[in-house]
Amino acid sequence: MIWWLNRSTRLSSEKAAVANLEAAVDWLQVGKWQANKELAMCLDFQVSHGNEIFDFRMVYPSVFPDAPPLIYTKDGSRISQHQYGAEGELCLEYRPDNWKTSITGAEMICSCQRLLSEEREVPGEIVHAHSAHVASLGRDLRSKHCRFLMSEGDLNAVNSLQECAFHSLSLKLRNVAPDFICSLNYVGQKDSKLWGSDLALPEGGYEETGLVVRVPKAGKLGNIDADALKSFLASIKLNDLSSTVLDCDSVKYLLIGNSDNWELFRIYGEPGSRKIIKFTVLKIPSVKKRLVNSYVSLSDKKVGIVGCGSVGSKIAASLCRSGVKNFLLLDEDIFFPDNVVRNELDLGDTGIHKAYALRDRLLRINPLADVKTLRIFLGGQESSASISGALESLGQGDLLIDATAEPKAFNIIASISTRYRKPMIWTEVFAGGIGGIVVRVRPDIDPIPLAARDQISTWCNDQGMEWASPAVSDEYHGLAEDGTPLIADDAEVTIMASHATRFALDILARPEASIFPASAYVVGLSSGWLFNEPFDTRPIKLLPEGQWGDTVDFLEEEDMVRLLKEHLPVEEKDETTATE
Repeated sequence: MIWWLNRSTRLSSEKAAVANLEAAVDWLQVGKWQANKELAMCLDFQVSHGNEIFDFRMVYPSVFPDAPPLIYTKDGSRISQHQYGAEGELCLEYRPDNWKTSITGAEMICSCQRLLSEEREVPGEIVHAHSAHVASLGRDLRSKHCRFLMSEGDLNAVNSLQECAFHSLSLKLRNVAPDFICSLNYVGQKDSKLWGSDLALPEGGYEETGLVVRVPKAGKLGNIDADALKSFLASIKLNDLSSTVLDCDSVKYLLIGNSDNWELFRIYGEPGSRKIIKFTVLKIPSVKKRLVNSYVSLSDKKVGIVGCGSVGSKIAASLCRSGVKNFLLLDEDIFFPDNVVRNELDLGDTGIHKAYALRDRLLRINPLADVKTLRIFLGGQESSASISGALESLGQGDLLIDATAEPKAFNIIASISTRYRKPMIWTEVFAGGIGGIVVRVRPDIDPIPLAARDQISTWCNDQGMEWASPAVSDEYHGLAEDGTPLIADDAEVTIMASHATRFALDILARPEASIFPASAYVVGLSSGWLFNEPFDTRPIKLLPEGQWGDTVDFLEEEDMVRLLKEHLPVEEKDETTATE
């Protein structure tokens, strides 16, 4: 859009305002209004200040007047501390955060002149003009590509070191283009650590060694060169350290400082021409409270998830972010590129068992998580020993989640839930993405899983609909009346996974005071089946039914003893001993 063609009246008023300003002041000389090759309207102008003349260009953006004009130095030089780089635009009083469409280019020119007057009040000296900016860490780090992370624990550890005594340290580095992120691994030797960092970061990257020294007089060394660093270390009688990091041709890392003033340097190059790269220290803020108090207990809970596909992967990741640390994941399937459209995993996981890939994903969310995996399919052709072991492991968890939408798997998980008295959740996405269902059953509160499924089917029939109509297929496909395939997309799968996650968190964190009045909900995502419109949600009240717990046959004491004698192994006596 070329604003000055569509809004010629505004262009005329802009020209008039600038012309009036030029006539009223003696410091402004205006050039020609001209569109550049991108068809952006531009105006060159000069501002005189003292004995200096500054050449500027004002460029009106294509979205003007909804965004302010940009003012640059014409020769690309840096003339102000309020400038985005040497060739960048000036940061003036009127910016995107306080811009109004009524402000004119003439007012921008006046702001430019005021900036020069404030920063160059004394001839030959430049001071930093008053700033109206709110500090932004993200903005400040845009051009700082080498960053060193330090936790509060790291700071306490290095500040406890003896003054001017240098120690070995281990660093973790990873390249996340275009940035190099470095963090402290440990201080001391690998077998005799003085400190191991408490900063939990995922595996990956590579490890480097370096040296650390606490120097109370260090202050901020800043962008120091090799000669200046050598002089400084000599001044505090650290010639041995100087020789170690400067009189060699290998890469060296040096962490130096005191209190809150710590700096990391990467030193490299030939002796006599060593180069130094300074890392920007990024102090990790104190942990903010982002989870409700009741979620504190989640770290002790164990969740078994059967099915690590679209729904299961999203539930697992969300639970991990909420504080759950212990998982048992069951899935025999392999991740392929077409799975990426609805999965927590990505193309980097192609060809990997979904259970293994999801385990790695959870460990990237929380490196302290304990994730067990089994590559089996409940209800499939697996060895009896494998299935028995998997079922026993599931029975030791605090919650079972069926994300398979497979009847055979459901029956087996339901049996474990009932037998071991463990709460169970299952969810399905209906064919074509018309909606889904999410169900929970809790021991002695809700019906056992198989009874719950029967009650849901009865409820569905009471609505005049057959339960089979929305049944999900492997691809979440359905057909419209004209035969066009209907496919559940990622948003629809995510909605149902999120509902299942909320059920899970409710069971784990609030076992005695659930926020959900019903234990089953069918959720409409479009009009179809029994849904009148999107977000048409129908609760299903489930009534207690069935016996929770293992079935136990009552035996009299003498019958119990008889069974034990009959079936317990008896140690055979040695015949020689018996004869003697």
